[in-house]
Amino acid sequence: MNRRKALACFCGLALSPWIARSKTAVSLSAIPLKTHEQVMRVAMKEALRNSMYPFAAVITNAASGKILAKGVNNSAANPTLHGEIACVNHYVEQYGNNNWSNLILYTTGEPCPMCMGALIWAGIGGVVYASSCKAIAKSGIDQIDISAKEVIAASHFWRPELLGGVLEKECDALFMNRKRS
Repeated sequence: MNRRKALACFCGLALSPWIARSKTAVSLSAIPLKTHEQVMRVAMKEALRNSMYPFAAVITNAASGKILAKGVNNSAANPTLHGEIACVNHYVEQYGNNNWSNLILYTTGEPCPMCMGALIWAGIGGVVYASSCKAIAKSGIDQIDISAKEVIAASHFWRPELLGGVLEKECDALFMNRKRS
């Protein structure tokens, strides 16, 4: 071992108590699939409010399953108002900016890098999505080719649990059959 590697190893060990650890708070696998599907159906119903861009999200309390907030894409009014951001705003309006680690966000489409980044910064406990970015792109909606999993992997301070593909076929159809301009 050369001196540089030895120093890096020593510094890493010596500083480890002060280095922020990645954390997660919710176990999505502990929740029955049927429960995930029920909540996703609520998000799908919300998505019908935007027939061209059916991105919608629902936030639930991880312990009780109670729905706390809903949001639908309104990027025609503001380019950052994706379904997830609208849902986060709705939650904050009602409950303030707290308790994120105990929450799960369900969304009809895999969160884009902006939305996934915002959810990480908030410290959300878990994210469940239906359609993948690749499937959404096939419907003719432009996507940034960075997966939610890649965005989470780039975070060294918070890593929400991620579950994709819940009611994927139904949501894929929602995107494929959307109203086109």
